[in-house]
Amino acid sequence: MDFIKQFESASLVPAGGAAAAYSFCLGVAMIYKVSLIENRRAVDRPDLDKNLSVLKKEIERLLRDAEKLVTEDAEAYLQFRKSRQENNSQAMKQAFSKAMDVSLKVIEKSFSAFEWIRQLQLVIPKTLFTHLRVASELVMGSVNATVHVVKDNILEIRSEAKRENYLSQIRMLQEKCKRNHFEIIDKLN
Repeated sequence: MDFIKQFESASLVPAGGAAAAYSFCLGVAMIYKVSLIENRRAVDRPDLDKNLSVLKKEIERLLRDAEKLVTEDAEAYLQFRKSRQENNSQAMKQAFSKAMDVSLKVIEKSFSAFEWIRQLQLVIPKTLFTHLRVASELVMGSVNATVHVVKDNILEIRSEAKRENYLSQIRMLQEKCKRNHFEIIDKLN
């Protein structure tokens, strides 16, 4: 809840990019929760236990990466703002590049999150499907929010060709995520 309190303040950070990363983090945390529940149940099933332990570790790694992205976004934004105030174009470019990198990582890591949902849905009871549907919605929401942030941020790029290249890349990734999300929701219904 400390993070929510930070959003309630008049501070410039966290802002939209961090909120998108936080939504991603919540989605991955929900996936992790399902893996923990299922790991507890699998103790009596050695055939599942080993695979679920590996799955749990991989999801935990993704969760730690997601948590870092929330912080990295805020840091990149503050650095960009500071370099802009100082009129330091080199530092501005580096901070901007870092902010864009964080946004792209959120989207790219979403593919892993969707894959973990797919794998879990094969082994969990249907009573846990709701958790995975919520996780998928949170992950997809983070992708959509990240796309909005990127669209606004690329206005800083002077070259129209570069802006269009970023937009094309981000739209393609968003469409792939949508397909993954809708496939998952369809299988979980």
